[in-house]
Amino acid sequence: MLVAFFIGAATVIIFVAVVHRYLSGFDIPGLQDVLLDINLSWAQELCIIMFVWMAKFGAAYGVRTGIHVGVDVLINHLSDALRQKFIIFGLLAGALFTGTIGTLGA
Repeated sequence: MLVAFFIGAATVIIFVAVVHRYLSGFDIPGLQDVLLDINLSWAQELCIIMFVWMAKFGAAYGVRTGIHVGVDVLINHLSDALRQKFIIFGLLAGALFTGTIGTLGA
């Protein structure tokens, strides 16, 4: 639901920003003055941040449900005990990476 919300919100924000930029180029005395007073310079940056979070939440959902794309040819040939250790290591490395990126991003 969160990823779907981000996709919908990003679509609406970018649509509004593009229409705003397009309409503010017309020399319509009352409309152009009002549109030029509205600052939508934040829209692109917000959408970039939302797409990053969509990717993060989508990847986390994929890992949780087991549908995340991964190269597991080598892992599947290991014994069960060794495979479990590699899977735990991979999940912890992903969590560490996400925590680092989230901390640096904040």
